[in-house]
Amino acid sequence: MSTRLLNGRILLVSDDPEANNIWVYLLAQKGMEVLTADSASKVLTQFTQDPFDLLVVNYYFDFNEALTLSRQLRPEIANPILLFIGTQDESVLLDAYEAGIDECIVKPISHRLFTAKITAWLRRSWTVPTEALDHLQFDALRLDSAQRQIVIGQDAAIKLTNLEFRVLHLLMSHRGQVLDTNVIVDRVWGHTGNGDSILLKNVIYRLRRKIEANPSHPRLLQTVPGEGYTFRPLEPH
Repeated sequence: MSTRLLNGRILLVSDDPEANNIWVYLLAQKGMEVLTADSASKVLTQFTQDPFDLLVVNYYFDFNEALTLSRQLRPEIANPILLFIGTQDESVLLDAYEAGIDECIVKPISHRLFTAKITAWLRRSWTVPTEALDHLQFDALRLDSAQRQIVIGQDAAIKLTNLEFRVLHLLMSHRGQVLDTNVIVDRVWGHTGNGDSILLKNVIYRLRRKIEANPSHPRLLQTVPGEGYTFRPLEPH
C-alpha cells in the first residue's frame, strides 16, 4: 500500500521528547510526514534508507553533537538543515553556519512561526543546482545528477531537461510513495508560480517516452488517479 506524501518529508532529530510530540502534531496537521530520531548516530544511518526533504535539529543539551551531525551530512545531501537553539550568542551562531546549518532559529518560537519557517524551507529545498543532488540508481536505471541524464542498463545515456530531471529525481527520491500533483508542482517550479498540473503532465509524458519500454503502459512512472504520481522500481521476476 502506498503512502501519499502531502507537503514534504521531514526528519526531526531532537533530545526533547515533549517538543517532539508537539512539533510532530503541528506538522502532521499541515499534511507533512515527519520521521523522528533521538540521536545523531541514528540520523546518519536513517537518511540513506528513508530520504527526506528537510532536516530539523533541536538540541537542548549537546550543541556540539548537532554541529558534528551537520558537518557529516552536508557533503552527502543538498537538503536544508535547520537548527533550533536557545541562545542568540553570535559565536555560537557563527559556529553553526560554518558547520553547514542553513538557518539557526532561536527558541522559544510560536507555533505559527514554527510551521511558517518549515513550510518556507520546504519550498526552497528544490532550488539547489541539479549537480548538487545525489545520484540515484534502482535496478538497471541510473540517474546521473552531474550530467543531468538517465542511463538504462548498457544503453546510451539519455539527456534530460532541467524540469524532467527535477521531476524524476523527486519521484525517485520518494520511491513507492504517491506524491500529490500540487506538491510536485510546488517543489519543481517553486516560488516562481510558473508550474501547473498540465505542465507536469507534459513532463511526465516526455519522461515516459525516454525511460519506459512501453510509454503507453508505464511500469516505472505511474499515475494514481485523483492523487498524483509515483515511481515504482521494477520487481524481480
